[in-house]
Amino acid sequence: MTDTNKLLERRRQIKKRKPFFRKKDHYKTKGLEKRWRRPRGVDNKQRLRRRAHALRPGTGFKSPALVKGLHRSGLKPVLISSINQLNNITKEQGIMLSSKLGNRKRALILLEIKKRGFALLNLDAEKTIVKIQASVKERQEAKKKELLATKEDKEKDKKKGIEEAVKKEKAPEKEKEKAIEQEEGKDKEALTDEEKKKLEKEEKDKLLTKKV
Repeated sequence: MTDTNKLLERRRQIKKRKPFFRKKDHYKTKGLEKRWRRPRGVDNKQRLRRRAHALRPGTGFKSPALVKGLHRSGLKPVLISSINQLNNITKEQGIMLSSKLGNRKRALILLEIKKRGFALLNLDAEKTIVKIQASVKERQEAKKKELLATKEDKEKDKKKGIEEAVKKEKAPEKEKEKAIEQEEGKDKEALTDEEKKKLEKEEKDKLLTKKV
């Protein structure tokens, strides 16, 4: 074993016996279970390091200085958020992709990492690429469905507009026909009145001729 491997093994052993430091009265509220805050009270028993009280961080739990900040693989983690930053990475460093990256940039960076053969510490390259491709396909299918739905709605609106325009064009013709029918009805009524008057005159003439 080399010196770095020995130091890494020592750090693992230290971390195994290292407790999880909790804030004073952490059991009273859920939000304090996974937080550490230095005790500041004058009579705080945790600050005074009394027995039967939660432990505080100390120098004994510290990892060796040569190995401090290294990944469990022995590589120094470097946060990356663009392809240009890959040019400065050495073999002693491992890549950690930023969580702020979008799917498109992330996929491009992962492909470049696979080509160059760098170590990726916080992701599995193949699985993430497959997930990104699946999500892209789902988005494309959803967009296609939305476009089809919008096209159908537009076609329906066009049909409705055409029908309404046809109805508007036919409406004056119907009104004209109704007006003509009304005029014809009035003429018929007028003719009948005239005929009635003629009949009345004829009857009067007959009566006058009889009297003479």
